[in-house]
Amino acid sequence: MRRTVVVAVVVALAAISPPAVASAPLVVRPELPRVTADAFHVVDAQTGAVLATRGATTSRPMASVTKLMTALVVRQNADLDELVVISEAAAAVGEAEIDLVPGEVWSVRELLSAIMVRSANDAAYALAEHVGGSLEGFAALMNRTAFELDLQRSHFVNPHGLDDPEHYTSASDLVALAQAAMADPVIARLAMTKVVVFRDDPSGVPRRAINTNRLLNAYPGVVGLKTGFTNRAGRVLVSVTRAGGRDIVVAVMGSEDHFADTRELIEYAMSTDRLFDRFAAGLVEGQGGGGSVGTLPLRADERTRIASMAPLDPGQSATTALADTKLGGEIDAWVRQRLPAVLGGRP
Repeated sequence: MRRTVVVAVVVALAAISPPAVASAPLVVRPELPRVTADAFHVVDAQTGAVLATRGATTSRPMASVTKLMTALVVRQNADLDELVVISEAAAAVGEAEIDLVPGEVWSVRELLSAIMVRSANDAAYALAEHVGGSLEGFAALMNRTAFELDLQRSHFVNPHGLDDPEHYTSASDLVALAQAAMADPVIARLAMTKVVVFRDDPSGVPRRAINTNRLLNAYPGVVGLKTGFTNRAGRVLVSVTRAGGRDIVVAVMGSEDHFADTRELIEYAMSTDRLFDRFAAGLVEGQGGGGSVGTLPLRADERTRIASMAPLDPGQSATTALADTKLGGEIDAWVRQRLPAVLGGRP
């Protein structure tokens, strides 16, 4: 609560700055990295700020990141302990698979593990039949969920992501889908799971799944989420990184090297100022304020980050996460309209 009050006060003070300061040029952000992806979208999940974007509103093939929607729909419509009988059609899907055998019985929990860790198409197909009654029925559930999430540039016709001209999404929609998926604790846990060992197949062959996301345990702070590849889609990756008190969601589509592109975009995102950092820094004497960072209720990492921020030049205002959002403009307008009345003047 105290932090909310501090930020609100500083936002209010910024809103009534003299016109010369308010119209001063913004601090220039770091240069966007060069990446191979046809489209990308980078968002600070806590503020909704778009930190970097290119081609993010164009619909494209999505490949296996489809399975984020598959997992979400399954979680909304089935219990983890429900049993699923594997059909011949599910076992015959091909491409990435866990080698399901017709007639086997698997739990929803096991099949979810297979799609999130191994990206198994056969498991996705089996879940779709179980939950939707058919692929068409399940696709209808997927599109209904897409509508509820306001994914305006997405359409689903299958649960696995194999190429189809009517199966597509955009990088911005992927980021929104990722946030919805990570809000589910089961999906979030599976996204972080590196290895799953399943039962042997009926002939005794071991079945073991290794997570397809090579950034897990290799890049600090990455906690998921989902990879994809088809010839039409290219390499696709949506990832979530938690570090420095921030949640950064990155989606890359049509990439030649989705892991390298994502690393570059994460590093760029982490180099931008957080909303609270920049406003709290305004209270520090060295930043032009009269307060002390030691008096604010901050974590150790926040104190270090704020203390290391370079002071702004006279007359400059800072590029912040809030400045890049619709919410930022709404807050500014609200404060400008009401603050004079609060201070005893006329609005």
